[in-house]
Amino acid sequence: MRVRDALGPLFSDEDFTTGEFEEMYAGLGRPGISPALLAMVTVLQFLHNLSDRDAAVAVADRISWKYALGLELEYTGFDASVLCEFRARLAAGNRADALLSLMLERLKAAGLVRAGGRQRTDSTHVLACVRALNRVECLGEALRAALEEIARTDPGLVVPLLGPGWDERYGRKVETGRLLRRRGASALKLAEQIGADGQSLIAAIDTDPDAVRMNGLPQVKILRELWDQHFEATTTGRLRYRDTEELPPSAQRVRSPHDPDARYSTKGAPGAARMEWTGSKGHLTESCDEGLPHVVTDVHTTPATEPDVTAVTPVQDKLIARDLKPGEHLLDSGYPSGPGIGASLERGISLVAPVTVQTGRGARGGTFTPKDFHVDWHSGVTHCPAGATSISMRPKKDGLIRVAFSRADCRPCPIRAQCTTGAPHLGRVLEIHPEPIHTARTRMQAEQDTPRWREAYRARAGIEGTISQAVRGPGLRRSRYRGLAKTHLQNVLIGMAVNIRRLGAHFDTTTRPSRRPTRIHTLCTQHGIATTA
Repeated sequence: MRVRDALGPLFSDEDFTTGEFEEMYAGLGRPGISPALLAMVTVLQFLHNLSDRDAAVAVADRISWKYALGLELEYTGFDASVLCEFRARLAAGNRADALLSLMLERLKAAGLVRAGGRQRTDSTHVLACVRALNRVECLGEALRAALEEIARTDPGLVVPLLGPGWDERYGRKVETGRLLRRRGASALKLAEQIGADGQSLIAAIDTDPDAVRMNGLPQVKILRELWDQHFEATTTGRLRYRDTEELPPSAQRVRSPHDPDARYSTKGAPGAARMEWTGSKGHLTESCDEGLPHVVTDVHTTPATEPDVTAVTPVQDKLIARDLKPGEHLLDSGYPSGPGIGASLERGISLVAPVTVQTGRGARGGTFTPKDFHVDWHSGVTHCPAGATSISMRPKKDGLIRVAFSRADCRPCPIRAQCTTGAPHLGRVLEIHPEPIHTARTRMQAEQDTPRWREAYRARAGIEGTISQAVRGPGLRRSRYRGLAKTHLQNVLIGMAVNIRRLGAHFDTTTRPSRRPTRIHTLCTQHGIATTA
């Protein structure tokens, strides 16, 4: 209600007729419910973490919602299914990001967010809306889902394949505990049986000209992909169940036939603190300028297996497109990389983040790092701390530059133990970035040891509170929907909901009563006893 009083309506129906929203609604037929109304209702729904039905009831019952939405008190609301249909339209293309841009345009016009300031980014895991499956369960469930989809379209294709045990294996959702307990079979034997059943279904589709259209069904596509990943055709025509070491990397493996975008990933060192999840990863970026509300300026969603370094450039691209390019971008140590630092330099954005020290081959902690070597880029000569020189600067395929020092200089060097722990007959080898990136990394490494840098970097910790707020309220870490596009839409709506709450607190002019002091504090104050900070 305070946001409505201060800013008026955040969306208008005209906003949904241009740009990314131009083809969101057909121009013919009876007009639907106002998209501006549905957009605001959806944001409020995630603000209070409500279901579609509860949100529709809140529109009809809550006076505060009617006031914020600009509705009459007599408004009776709409059917809850409208919200699901509206989200399906928003999930297409880049409409989710465009909806956040509409809100930010309104806030930018009100002077609540600006370009050139300080912004910070961090990520968190998002669990997929699917059950965790082992390999056998994933294969069995994929075959069951494909059979169900084909049976709805062409039951005659499935009937000839049915045989003893099919109803037990695929008559309901696959659970290896139930199947192994009843059959007394090993997991390997069950996997081979499922593989043979799936291969017979694929062969039936390939040999029947009328059944070729089944290859266009989503579950059939997933079935073929999973069979290629987990089975190998032998010379005898039978399928061999691949060993775990032969499977494709986690970034390519399908973990559930019901959400092919979900990926398995881990975070942290092995042990009690190690975290494992199947799903995706959400990156939140917010402004953190003094005197202004801290609002979410970008939401970026990636597969769970993508490292944080891949998000720096896309996030900055979207901020620049919204005319919200930051002057300083605060990140944790998982984000900086050579390409990211180089792209930020070209954009005129200063990265404030800890940079890990790269030592090169044969070096360990405590030995000389690249910043201890002087590189003369004009002459192509590198000087080591002991005074030896190297003219060997060769570019590598990964974009780095390899600098090798002569064995004759490194063998008798008196400070060799401080430089390399490699074999005695080898010289020191450095791997450095090209000149602009190497210079920037060296400068960042030198600055991060100063009190001034540490004081500026303290502001980055605030993004942890934003992620906590998005998790505790709207439930950021659990996806309601399946698929990366719908998960990204949910993350964007959660970011907008956080903005509403932040703006509501910013426009709150009521004075909060101070916390009542304890009796001990009162006695200490009355008797003049000094208190510690």
